[in-house]
Amino acid sequence: MHILIIFVVIVLILFIPIPLSFHFYVSKDRFYVKIYNINLLSNDGCLIKKFLNKKKPKEDKGKNIEKTIDDHKDDNDSSNKKVKFKEIPFKKLYHNLAYNKFKPTLKFDSNISYSLGDSSKTAIAFGLLYNINPILLNIFSIIFKVKRYKNDFKPIFKDKILFELTLNSIITFNLAKIIYICFIIIKSFNKNRR
Repeated sequence: MHILIIFVVIVLILFIPIPLSFHFYVSKDRFYVKIYNINLLSNDGCLIKKFLNKKKPKEDKGKNIEKTIDDHKDDNDSSNKKVKFKEIPFKKLYHNLAYNKFKPTLKFDSNISYSLGDSSKTAIAFGLLYNINPILLNIFSIIFKVKRYKNDFKPIFKDKILFELTLNSIITFNLAKIIYICFIIIKSFNKNRR
């Protein structure tokens, strides 16, 4: 009986969908990044800022010297990793991710209000910006199963430069899908090494 309960709990943990709500806003005066309405990053007080502002304990000079030596070693290691990274077969990785049947779902809504300071330039940009939508949809479709995609551009015909971006998205995933995507990426790396 206990084994059955443990099995059911594990299955639920792996397959219960988890919605991740993400909000992003940028304008001339303000910006913020929110996850589940928790202010992670903004120009007026945020969770990350509070975390970084905590006083760090002072370290000895000897430790600092050791760190600089370790940093040089890390730089050499990272240069070797960069060479290996270039050898990754991106076509294989793209193919594996694009044809993955177990993708997280995405609901994407964004509004971009803008003015380029000249009515003719703003109007031309409006036509060009709408051509980005199929490209973005194609990029999102590689990793996600896109359930809703709405990306609106609102031109403001004023004699000053303005920009305002509001982005709201919900990514629904479960642990099983994340594990499977990680497996696909690792598989692509391992095939390249062989």
